[in-house]
Amino acid sequence: MRHWFDRLESVLKMAAVAIVLMMLLALSAQVFLRYVFGKALSWSEELSLLGFAWVVVISTVIGIRRLTHARMDLVIGLLPKSLHGAVDALVSLMMCALGLFIAYAGWNYVIETRGSTSAAIGFPIEFLYAAAPAFGVLTALFSFERLLPWAESLNE
Repeated sequence: MRHWFDRLESVLKMAAVAIVLMMLLALSAQVFLRYVFGKALSWSEELSLLGFAWVVVISTVIGIRRLTHARMDLVIGLLPKSLHGAVDALVSLMMCALGLFIAYAGWNYVIETRGSTSAAIGFPIEFLYAAAPAFGVLTALFSFERLLPWAESLNE
């Protein structure tokens, strides 16, 4: 199962790089055309906002998987070492529940805004708002992955 999560992270990293490159090209074209030809693109900022939302989602869930996100270990450090695994499992379980809640609430918001389009490009606004349920699902998945070693240790 770990192989599947590694593959998912790899795909997410490639997607983030592609999105950042797309944002860089769009914003570079915007600056070039504005200052060289005096013509601003109407769509580059909107496309970059869409890309930025997805890059934040992707980078945050990778941080959750690698435990590089903001985390307070002060209280855990005060507990006996024998409880650290159980507390980590509890935190992962709560993160999984939070991810599921965000996925549910985010999906409801996508449904509510269905049919709306962006002002400049005219893309379905659900592409932007779908970042919330995707974040929730990925957070739940990567938090669930953190529970697997703990669950296996209970079976031993």
